[in-house]
Amino acid sequence: MSTRAARVAFGGEVMDVTDDLELQRLLHEAHDEAAAVAGLEDSLERLRRARAAQTALAGLPAEQLREALRMRRTALAGGRR
Repeated sequence: MSTRAARVAFGGEVMDVTDDLELQRLLHEAHDEAAAVAGLEDSLERLRRARAAQTALAGLPAEQLREALRMRRTALAGGRR
């Protein structure tokens, strides 16, 4: 790569990038956008599943919900009662 100044524009601002390492970092960050969007989409899907599960649990009869919570506590305790 050249060490000549490159003019990089972001909106209305223009900056000079003279360092090849900085230019590589900028290219990496720009490329990383797709991975960041995919991560957000995954997070949103997890949130939707969690909310759907909460809604389903809220509709259970009290006794069934208590039993489910008891089973969950047992599982979290490693099977100990």
